[in-house]
Amino acid sequence: MKRGDANIWWIIIGAIIALVVVIVLLVMFTGKTRLLEGGLADCTGKGGVCFSASDAALGCPTNSLSTTAFSCLTGEVCCIGSPKSCQSVADCGPETDWQCSAEYCYRK
Repeated sequence: MKRGDANIWWIIIGAIIALVVVIVLLVMFTGKTRLLEGGLADCTGKGGVCFSASDAALGCPTNSLSTTAFSCLTGEVCCIGSPKSCQSVADCGPETDWQCSAEYCYRK
């Protein structure tokens, strides 16, 4: 066997070890990125509020917008912004065109 033939075997063995290491790293990081992806797409993680379909009939509360970019549970709508919370209509403002529903202010 020639000296050059022995070097080829070491190159093949090194390539196989490197391939195994790359596969192990991919498996490790793929599992971690699924958790990260779920957190990045979460509506409440972005400061949004999820509303059920019945509450969404009013639209998003004042100072917030509906978006489909972030996820809520099935059948819920994500509203991003800074919605104004309320306990009664008086908390919403002096105007009479307010309504307080689901703890948030809405324009009628």
